[in-house]
Amino acid sequence: MPDHTDVLVIGGGITGVSLMHHLHARGNQAVLVERAHIAAGATGRNAGFLLAGVADSYADAVLTHGRSRAHEIWQKTLDNHDLMIEAVAGQPVGYRRLGSATLASGEKEAALLEESAQLLREDGFEATWDGRRLVNPRDGEVDPAAVVGALARQAPPGAIREGVNVTALEAGSSEVSVRSDGAECSAGCVILATNAYTPLLLSQVAIQPRRAQMLASGPDAARLSDLPTYSHFGYRYWRQLTSGEVLVGGWRDTAYEVEVGYDERPTAGIQAHLDEQLKRMGTEADVTHRWAGTMGFTESGLPLVGPLDGMPNVYICAGFNGHGMGFAFISARQLVDSI
Repeated sequence: MPDHTDVLVIGGGITGVSLMHHLHARGNQAVLVERAHIAAGATGRNAGFLLAGVADSYADAVLTHGRSRAHEIWQKTLDNHDLMIEAVAGQPVGYRRLGSATLASGEKEAALLEESAQLLREDGFEATWDGRRLVNPRDGEVDPAAVVGALARQAPPGAIREGVNVTALEAGSSEVSVRSDGAECSAGCVILATNAYTPLLLSQVAIQPRRAQMLASGPDAARLSDLPTYSHFGYRYWRQLTSGEVLVGGWRDTAYEVEVGYDERPTAGIQAHLDEQLKRMGTEADVTHRWAGTMGFTESGLPLVGPLDGMPNVYICAGFNGHGMGFAFISARQLVDSI
């Protein structure tokens, strides 16, 4: 950890490297510290969906946030998509933009998706409903760890430091004292890009950790999934890579009260559901990997972006509710522009 820096970013996922991108583009001296390695957390453990909006339907978002705010959220995530991909242009990040599908799990979800398609079109967005699934043609997919790596490589030498475990912050009127194992740094300001892990550093931050589990199969020659797909109100999802591997994740709705906390070990119960989905899809390849990651959820369902109350010169950009790839890059720009 440096002895001093103008800006210290804590956390090496998509949010942290996005912050570094925007900070250095504006000429700021900034250092990022990460307790393990870049993309070690949820960023490197997700399905790589690059979606507009939030996991639930547009109709639900309109009901929850109001129509104007729902429109703003959708547009913001579309802008995030464009800006992030522009920032990593020319890098091998597994990017495709074929769209995404949300598959109705029953009559209730079908009604919401049909209404969502109508509302989206009325509000100027592209969407189609075929009676079975809603398709958002401007959505995409990436290798999330590769995106983080591409952004990290843009940082100046020595600006990203791995293996730094921050243990405490002390905010003052002119600078923030940051302590890690055996070291201390004085920073002009600190930005927390620690998502679900933020409460471990500052218990007053209301972000709840929730576990998400996934598996991957070996390559399958058959095309088993034409688009990245959500179902069951965003709780279940899958996609197939161009090389044939199938990724399946979610099903925490079957054990909602269990899939909470910081334990990142897969469980037999959820993994059995993921295995069943592979069978339903007709996958002949064996499972090659199983893993879990910890997501950060907020009460509003939207990220926390801005200064932290009662802590001068400390800012937060976290709490992405399972959609860091869809929100983090533009949220980081919003925060950097406001400081």
